[in-house]
Amino acid sequence: MDGITGPAYGAGSGAVTVQAPPLKLPDPAGLAEDQVCGRRCVWCAVSLNNSEVVDLGARQVDAHGSGAHWFPRSCRPCAYTHLSEASQQHRKACKVCSTSLPWCRTGQTLFGAAMRAHRPVRR
Repeated sequence: MDGITGPAYGAGSGAVTVQAPPLKLPDPAGLAEDQVCGRRCVWCAVSLNNSEVVDLGARQVDAHGSGAHWFPRSCRPCAYTHLSEASQQHRKACKVCSTSLPWCRTGQTLFGAAMRAHRPVRR
């Protein structure tokens, strides 16, 4: 949960990886195969390309009684919206973040992830 790890597919590609911030994601069981496989956004189901995708970090899920890893991905607009909302909710509820700067590590992670998702893609 150390924030975002820069471009995931080479310098200047614009892909961003989020290291699993505390972000509520849709249940994979209710998603289409393309959303679970990362070809479409987990929220809006828009088709994704590797240069403008936000990797939302590996998650542990239950797959028919066995543990499995899921690697959800999102389009930038959805990632920004959901990360911004999570950041605002966290700052309101967190004793550290609601009273002073610097924010706690979770607050910093969520805010940084939202700002990276909102940043224009470098070409």
